[in-house]
Amino acid sequence: MTDLPQQPPTLTDGVVTLTQMSESDVEQLVVNCQDPAAVRWTTVPDPYDADAARWYLLEHAPEAWRAGTAFNWAVHDTDGHLLGTVELGRIRGTSADIGLNFGPHARGTGAALAACRLLMDYAFTTLGFTHLHWIAFDGNWASVKLSWKLGFGQPVFIPGYLEQRGEIRDCWLATIRATDSRELAYEWRVPASS
Repeated sequence: MTDLPQQPPTLTDGVVTLTQMSESDVEQLVVNCQDPAAVRWTTVPDPYDADAARWYLLEHAPEAWRAGTAFNWAVHDTDGHLLGTVELGRIRGTSADIGLNFGPHARGTGAALAACRLLMDYAFTTLGFTHLHWIAFDGNWASVKLSWKLGFGQPVFIPGYLEQRGEIRDCWLATIRATDSRELAYEWRVPASS
């Protein structure tokens, strides 16, 4: 992995922009993280309030960046409104997991797909990552389908792999390598749990 800049660089495709997190993102992040889908499918604290948002945006994310344990960005639209967050987390050498949380106002717009493509380009091209992983709780078919659209390989069912607020959960894990084409790797279908 190459040397990191001191803070997240701005990445954009002209439709979405990945930037360093800031105080101005607090209000929308609270809305995003209080959404029932976020509570169901992510590990955000429940309940979630402005103090939790400030800690994540202004303390946790910058410290994780400096420590090299997670690389987080805020995702904004062309008007500068927060759509969600994306990260490279659980970094292990040249391998990392992609994590994301988008608000209900951004779902179905293609923003998450665009943001993840920017993140993957940066991870593979600039940072020199060799593998990225996608983990979704069992039943989160929208997340699994997004990994498919990004070119990740066929997901594998892993029972009891992740913890969510004290509960052990089953999940699906998919991988993409820097050398993979990013074309659709298989025909989409809802996977069958083992």
